[in-house]
Amino acid sequence: MTNIPIPAPVAKVLDVLHRAGYEAYIVGGCVRDCLMGRVPGDYDVTSSALPEECMAAFAGWRIVETGLKHGTVTVVSKQEDGTYYNVEITTFRIDGAYLDNRHPESVTFTRSLAEDVARRDFTVNAMAYSDPTGVIDLYDGRGDLERRIIRCVGDAEKRFREDGLRILRALRFSSVLDFTPAEDDGGAGRLSTHEAVHALRQLLTGISRERIHVELTKLLCGVGASRILRAYPDVIGTVLPMLTEERVYAAADALERLPAGGMPDVRYAALFAGCTEEQMREGIRSLKMSRAEERAIRGLWEHRCMIPAETDAPRYTLRKMAGEYGYDFCRRQAMLVCAVGGKDEDTLDRMLAAADALEAENPCCSLKELAVNGGDLQKYGITGQGIGKTLAALLDLVLRDEMPNEKEALCAKIQEV
Repeated sequence: MTNIPIPAPVAKVLDVLHRAGYEAYIVGGCVRDCLMGRVPGDYDVTSSALPEECMAAFAGWRIVETGLKHGTVTVVSKQEDGTYYNVEITTFRIDGAYLDNRHPESVTFTRSLAEDVARRDFTVNAMAYSDPTGVIDLYDGRGDLERRIIRCVGDAEKRFREDGLRILRALRFSSVLDFTPAEDDGGAGRLSTHEAVHALRQLLTGISRERIHVELTKLLCGVGASRILRAYPDVIGTVLPMLTEERVYAAADALERLPAGGMPDVRYAALFAGCTEEQMREGIRSLKMSRAEERAIRGLWEHRCMIPAETDAPRYTLRKMAGEYGYDFCRRQAMLVCAVGGKDEDTLDRMLAAADALEAENPCCSLKELAVNGGDLQKYGITGQGIGKTLAALLDLVLRDEMPNEKEALCAKIQEV
């Protein structure tokens, strides 16, 4: 029997429920990750205890009524170091009809674990575990982990029609885990998971853009992102209509050249690299990103073809870029340029080395680093918009190494003007 190590606060919650006479298991992604040797981000608990029974079992604990309507409560456990550990417990349940292709109209509580896992999305997420029982795997999720496939629980078409976001989640899990949507699980008269992703992709148009953004970001940052984009350009184009098949293929090539993991802004800039500026802006606005995310992606997109060393004034160009966006931006921009343009490793190394050398030198690159400020300019009778224009002109001279960033020299220049 496979033993899965469970964090002490979670094990304590399971023990309380077991002692009260209820079934209780960790379930879903945490079981999957443990079986794959990965560290789970969190642990979800499912139990035969009804919400009121669960709260009674944890009398004396701090309890947050997270979602009683859907059978979820959160128990808060104080640790020895003074921190708190939250454990979410959800009653076994059966989902009612999905009238909006996203949420069940109602839920019915059940005492059956089998009925609970039957409603879950993919087999690798439908496993449960407790120390007394070991892994409970009713849909061969462990087999699918070994086969490295994402397969829907039961009928793929039904699962996707219940919740259209599952289509993108299937691709996200395939990218992050480096798996493939199953192609042979359809059976007579049924679509396989792979076929259903293609056939039902229009369901994604009815999903909130915030949720699309979350799943697409994880997909793009996954180790299998380029492979998934090449296999499902129609799905990506459904989510972002400005991305033609050709543009998705080009983005897949670029993603393949990027270092694995992270840098979502670089990956989005690569995704939109072949678009016009209007299309790029429309795409990132449609995903309801934060202003900081939009600014980072727009900045990278605007510099996606620029190699500072090939400009007329390479040092000036790099300093200006560092001043506006920072040194990390310069490094990410170097990765993007080389990924989109298919540049060799030597080019990337030179660009990264130039950014490192500039940061080590730490020259003035921005107005806040300039040796004079608005107050200094006012002493020379400069006011209003003239302050900003004069500071910008002085900074430009410093960036071009035509003036030292020294207060005396800059004030002398002001007097000259």
